[in-house]
Amino acid sequence: MDDMRRRDFLALGTGLVAGLTQASGLEASAKATPSTQAALGQRTGRLRLEMMNNAFRYRGDWCEIPDWSMGLEVENELLQTAAAKAKLLSEEPPQVEFHFPARQLTWEIRAETELASNRLILHSTIRNDSQHPIALGKAVLLYSDRVSGFCRPGDDLVYLPMTSGQGLNQVRSLNAKPAASDIAIQVFNQNQKKALQVGFVTFLRAKTQIKHEYSPAKGLQLKAWCEFDGWELPPGASTPTETLTVAVGENPHAQLEGWADAAARLCHVRPRNWEEQPNGWVGGSWVDMGYAERYEDGILRNARSIRQRLAGFGINYIWESIGNLKDGQPGDWLDWNYKNFPNGHKYLHDALEQLGIKLGLWCGAFMLSSKLEDKVKELWDALFKQPDGKQPMIYMPAWGYGLDSATEDFRKPVYALDPSHPKTLEFLRKVFQTYREWGVRYYMIDFLAAGADTLSNIPHAKHFDKTLVSGPEVFQKGLQAIRDACGDDTHLLASSGQTYHTAGFMDSVRTGNDFGEGRNIAIGFDTYPATYALKPPTHWSGPVHALTNQAANYHTHRKLYINNSGDVLTIDKPLQVNQAQVNATIHAMSGGPSMLGDDITYIEEDRLSLIKKTLPRPKDVAVPVDLFTRKEQGYPRVYHRRISKSFGSYDVVAVYNLETTRSVRHDVDLKSLGLDASRPYHVWEFWNSEYVGKVQGRLSVEVSALTVKVCRLTEDTGQPVILGTDMHVLMGEMEIDQCEWDATEKVLSGRALRPVGERGNVYIYGPPRMGVANPKGFYLAKDVENGWLIIRCPLRFEEGWAEWNVKFFDLTFSAPPFPPF
Repeated sequence: MDDMRRRDFLALGTGLVAGLTQASGLEASAKATPSTQAALGQRTGRLRLEMMNNAFRYRGDWCEIPDWSMGLEVENELLQTAAAKAKLLSEEPPQVEFHFPARQLTWEIRAETELASNRLILHSTIRNDSQHPIALGKAVLLYSDRVSGFCRPGDDLVYLPMTSGQGLNQVRSLNAKPAASDIAIQVFNQNQKKALQVGFVTFLRAKTQIKHEYSPAKGLQLKAWCEFDGWELPPGASTPTETLTVAVGENPHAQLEGWADAAARLCHVRPRNWEEQPNGWVGGSWVDMGYAERYEDGILRNARSIRQRLAGFGINYIWESIGNLKDGQPGDWLDWNYKNFPNGHKYLHDALEQLGIKLGLWCGAFMLSSKLEDKVKELWDALFKQPDGKQPMIYMPAWGYGLDSATEDFRKPVYALDPSHPKTLEFLRKVFQTYREWGVRYYMIDFLAAGADTLSNIPHAKHFDKTLVSGPEVFQKGLQAIRDACGDDTHLLASSGQTYHTAGFMDSVRTGNDFGEGRNIAIGFDTYPATYALKPPTHWSGPVHALTNQAANYHTHRKLYINNSGDVLTIDKPLQVNQAQVNATIHAMSGGPSMLGDDITYIEEDRLSLIKKTLPRPKDVAVPVDLFTRKEQGYPRVYHRRISKSFGSYDVVAVYNLETTRSVRHDVDLKSLGLDASRPYHVWEFWNSEYVGKVQGRLSVEVSALTVKVCRLTEDTGQPVILGTDMHVLMGEMEIDQCEWDATEKVLSGRALRPVGERGNVYIYGPPRMGVANPKGFYLAKDVENGWLIIRCPLRFEEGWAEWNVKFFDLTFSAPPFPPF
């Protein structure tokens, strides 16, 4: 191994020594036997893994990793598989042991292949054969100088970093700068249509990382490891490392979705389905309950309005945020704020319960304000400490809430609780068990990075319980305590911290920043002296961030947890109607729940109707069609849902333009939606209630600045068919439960479901040379140029359902076949 390559490998961790022998380079101390080479070189579909001189060589379809090296850091020494004794355990599936006699350690590697997805999964277990504990560091499962076959000089290469957290996560150019991701990277060659995924499909115990570097001269270089951070493996015991995966193919979307399937299976994650989406109200966008109105009054007023104006739409939660805490201080969870809620928590809960609404609270579970001197003293031992182990680690320099007067010194630092400490666990159990007794059934668990240990970037001393591995395992110890105390009927929303690492404990996860949220009129917020930020769309609470992260994380939805990419739905004036429609579309296409940010008492009917058009909320998230195909950086514009109903299927495509000054035209290849490019499709645009016409092969959409167009594509069979509705953004998935075309009687009939008292319209296409025999109650319009009919069927939901029945006749004569009334 040359010096530069050795330095690269050693850079993975301080104290690593020696280097790895390349498969084609220097001779190892223990050569692989022919039988070992045969086993690991056995062909399984398009995948091939072979070993030469105790280093691996991978081949998959067009991809080759010719120098796959591995190493294990043990007490500041790097143990090289190249210098180990290899033992074949199994030919099928390929399985080999590397023995390190000097350290009395055995490292077992087992390869698994998924032929359907052309995916390699590499399992790994470390066994301590000695009589004393051994401190483990990094387990380097992949180090390679080059990936062959992926690209040529001049190709357009992009990648998506799969990183845990709510920062702006978007597809980026694969340039020469080294970069790191927490979990995996998804790489795509736009010119050659080659997709490569490398990273980890388990990540809930040891911290994982994958680094990559690219240059036209050297190609793609990869380094992937999990970090045990000095955790001691007991004598005679074994421990798994995190599990690595490599997938090769043409479709990056399929690889992302396949990764999520594998991660859910291998991490044993079974997210709660929540048949009824936990939609609710939080207010805050226009209701300033810090200055303009008492919190208790504002909540109960809006709760009553929800039952009057949104009856039947499933708004069943109220999330109260921070105002219940005395002085607004994190950590003082059970000390009630009687200034904001003078009648106490029982009165608030009971008043909401009478309205059929469940109480929810905000909680930064691992935070402790230094202003709470008695609690700091009580929990001193349980606080994360600074690296010298003496003073508490400062998670947040100053807490910005709780100001009672302009002169109060309230901006105190916030400390963080160590989730591995028994005092922390006891404290969390007491808080959330008490909250459960109070009737709380929803939480926004915020600032989770405070308890994330080494998953966060704040230096601190070691955690308390040394039987736990630093990072994910410590973090999840605290999450488990919260989950157990809350009960399975309580919805937990994670925010401001790790995302992937909450899988199995949190019901839903904010995948991006606080989209749509308002703030009190207070100095310190960039919305001051207002409560809401209108523009620009790139603002941290605006649609660009929300849409970008919705796209980057769509593959985890309802596999690891529910993606909460809509956060808060705010649509009232003074937002322009086009901005309100953008917000509503993001929520409706997200597949996740929403909290309403508007004042439901005073919102005008036209804007209230926009909220209704997003409800009920479908479960599936839209697929970002152009996630990997855009040349310029930024948010994906095109989102697709395939909707299957008992009466047939159709497709919905949302095309966004979040530019502020210019219109943009998008051409969507119908093949990219999985549609037959040789067939014609009807196109109905939702927000304009417009029949665009028929398209074949390609959908061309002109979108004005800061606007979205939502198109329903229905195959043209030459028969009458539903074009769309104006009741829900998905135009049929949530409100139409029956539709049938009787070719003999020439009748198109159907039924829609909406809350009692609602109204809406179904739009129907009538083919040329057909008329409506029962025109009473319908609105009939003819496209004179093309000869087809557009029929509006108005519906009134007096009993929660409404039916339509349109009878057609052939235009073989000038008058309808039935006499007029």
